[in-house]
Amino acid sequence: MWQPERSMVRLRAVDEIDVDNILAWVNDPRVVGNLATFAGTPLTRADELAWVRKVRTSNDDRVFTVMDAHDDRYLGQVGLHQIFWRSRVARAAAIISNKSEHGRGYGSAAIAALLDVAFHELELHKVWLMVFRTNERSLRTWRRLGFLDEGVLRDEYFHDGAWHDMVRLGMLRHEWR
Repeated sequence: MWQPERSMVRLRAVDEIDVDNILAWVNDPRVVGNLATFAGTPLTRADELAWVRKVRTSNDDRVFTVMDAHDDRYLGQVGLHQIFWRSRVARAAAIISNKSEHGRGYGSAAIAALLDVAFHELELHKVWLMVFRTNERSLRTWRRLGFLDEGVLRDEYFHDGAWHDMVRLGMLRHEWR
């Protein structure tokens, strides 16, 4: 399995100081067009601040800001959501917000760091996620890191005037090095 260079990024817990950086991308359809969770009405600063405060105190979410390890530049967010502690399962999410940073390895490095947290610190058994079937770039990234397809949810999301299939991917703890 291919292993990205984790030293490219640094993860830290999401904080209120991240709200303006998040607002720079969270309402941009060019950035979030492939994220079903952001489809809908624009988010305000108050909305985003409330979300940050909620996830910081949540027992079922672990959200991190992704920073460039060399210059502490904001790159995006990664997180584990819907953590079901009894089964030790969580849903993963990741975004590198600035398109000019795409294709440089930051996303893979951030996901790898997130998986280290999931499997080594939190001792989760499984991490899963769903990706639009048409989002080939994202599917390639997750699969390259070792995620396996678990199925297709047909017409799972209505977005931009059409129904979209979602691919569910998953990884078990013993599959991550």
